[in-house]
Amino acid sequence: MLVTGVIAEYNPFHKGHRYHLEEARRLTGADLIVCVLSGNFTQRGEPAIVNKWARTKMALAEGADIVLELPLVYASQHAQGFASGAVQLLQATGVVEYLVFGSEHGKIKELESLACFLLQEGDFFQKKLKTYLNTGLPFPAARASSLMDYQYARGIPGLEHLSAEELYSLVRHPNNILGLEYLQAILRLKSGIQPLTISRLSSGYHDKRLKGSTIASATAIRLALRAYNWRTKLSGVIPPKSWDLLKQEIDAGRAPIFINAFESQIISLIRRTPLPALRQIDGIREGLENRLKRAARSCGSIECLLAKMKTKRYTQTHLQRLLLHLLLGMKKEDAINFAPQTKPCYLRLLGFSPSGKKLLQTIKKKACLPLVTRPARELPAIIRHSSRAARMWDLESLATDLYVLAYPCHSARKAGQDYTNPLIITK
Repeated sequence: MLVTGVIAEYNPFHKGHRYHLEEARRLTGADLIVCVLSGNFTQRGEPAIVNKWARTKMALAEGADIVLELPLVYASQHAQGFASGAVQLLQATGVVEYLVFGSEHGKIKELESLACFLLQEGDFFQKKLKTYLNTGLPFPAARASSLMDYQYARGIPGLEHLSAEELYSLVRHPNNILGLEYLQAILRLKSGIQPLTISRLSSGYHDKRLKGSTIASATAIRLALRAYNWRTKLSGVIPPKSWDLLKQEIDAGRAPIFINAFESQIISLIRRTPLPALRQIDGIREGLENRLKRAARSCGSIECLLAKMKTKRYTQTHLQRLLLHLLLGMKKEDAINFAPQTKPCYLRLLGFSPSGKKLLQTIKKKACLPLVTRPARELPAIIRHSSRAARMWDLESLATDLYVLAYPCHSARKAGQDYTNPLIITK
């Protein structure tokens, strides 16, 4: 059986995601697709619009065969940590032969050439990068400017035909950035997984517009879910099966979930946490804890807090991740324990199709990490011998326990759902 991997958030699942799955299967001739899916919080530091079990149902309904959870300690990191954790999970299955990801650029050879260069980073590039970082630019912008300078001065092997401006544009698009991190992760692992990319269609990653029944971005869909007439606005941009599942979650009072549902918890945490304790939170540096304290004294909403904190150096995404780490008590020592090059501790199964069920037997034999299908029964033996695994799972289950507190339906807010919710099994 030929197995292809995809990495996703499906926040929520839309027509572009369905196209990605269809193309991944077509381009690779895959018999089966393994999806690594982020859990209840996303890489931008926001809560997922619907929980991970609903998004697993969407993935399986639309073409995935096995869904594995990307642990929160990687899912809530910057692009390198997110990509490295996800690629390592695919590698650990022992069965995945291809990784297919979407990108704005759509040309795998050029992306691979750039990924190879970024892994080497000579002295000239490093000095340029350090200079731009010292001006206060965030890392993505500093890297893009450094690459443009390098292209002007020397030319990047394999990319000499691109102008410096074209190269700058390439590394400023979000899906290209993530794709480059996937490619670097594969190279670091010396993995046999073969990468392919498909061009992102229609709406851009940050596009806030809905365009009839065409492909819309997840950003536009999430914004529409805040509107009063969301059922009318969204019926044409989400595939029918996923649309039905989304409506079921909303009608059951388990969605939609937005970051402002956590604003009282977060602001109260900032106000009552002493400065020395704030300094220990992953993502806080350079005196940021003082600015955070000042902002929290005058703000009563998450929007106000982020607006006061946002600078050229500290983007909204960085700040949202920081606030999520504060909410969960993720400290700098956690950032070290779960740095991008560190290995996940287990493969957590969220769901599978009938075809995926057959593949699970092969994964159990070939995987280099334990496969967790029933956490209550299987995790004790794993965490007994690994403090990292224990911490990874503690943060995962805490994230779910806090996430469900944002459900509109009070009776659905029970703790321990990572233990009690069953696997998603389709027929």
